[in-house]
Amino acid sequence: MARRYTLSVVLLLVVLSGCRGLGQTPPPPPMNPESLATSIALTENAPPPGFENVAFPRVDDGLEELAGARYTVDLRFEGVLDQDLSQTVGHIRAEVWLDGFAPARRVVLSAEGDAFVAEPRRFEAVRLSEDYYLVDENGRCLLNAEETARAVANLDAGSLLGGVIDVPYGGTQAVLNGVQAYRYDVTPQAATLPVINLVEDSALDLTGELWVAPEFHAVVRYYVNVDVSDVRLFESDLAVSGQVFIRYDVYDLGVVPNISIPFGC
Repeated sequence: MARRYTLSVVLLLVVLSGCRGLGQTPPPPPMNPESLATSIALTENAPPPGFENVAFPRVDDGLEELAGARYTVDLRFEGVLDQDLSQTVGHIRAEVWLDGFAPARRVVLSAEGDAFVAEPRRFEAVRLSEDYYLVDENGRCLLNAEETARAVANLDAGSLLGGVIDVPYGGTQAVLNGVQAYRYDVTPQAATLPVINLVEDSALDLTGELWVAPEFHAVVRYYVNVDVSDVRLFESDLAVSGQVFIRYDVYDLGVVPNISIPFGC
């Protein structure tokens, strides 16, 4: 029951500016002067040692070890109910602030759409050490709601979005979300997607990319588009077919946020 309040969800696809694919055309023959130039460019764009392939079984692995961070999770479904082919949608979004020193967390969460929840809801939850606070969509501080407050304040992107196992470097680097990052190609075999529940006749296919900041040993972006057929999403028993969009971005790596008791609590 508590997990129902810990959904997160999708931003629109952002076109990466300033990022150029490398190694997409065959290099010139050996000993050609242009070949040397290509080799140097590829070397300069290679990731640091140990980051040729990466694995983040939980996409937010490593963030709790930092002094601080902020991330957004956006999950969207667009498609149909299999039983009558009527249109249905789902949208969950969360913004999370982490303070590794206090420790403290602040989470603003919203969820709507039949594919995910029975009724729309919005919460703000704060954890300060072992104290928890919960504010509803009307700005009221809720008392006697510690179980829900804990579930929302401890929102974990990895438990919803999963992560990746052994993905290869994709040949592109860029300054992304304020840090130097390297792109990795995500395949259906490498991705774990706990929000999507499969049955015997289910099918899915996906395309995606993972951007990693070696300096912080953390993912800074995870974008995945998933085509699904006859699946159940999160805790829903409704069979649906369509597209799931996952958008996860991390900001302010190593920066301690200012987290305080919510107004009115």
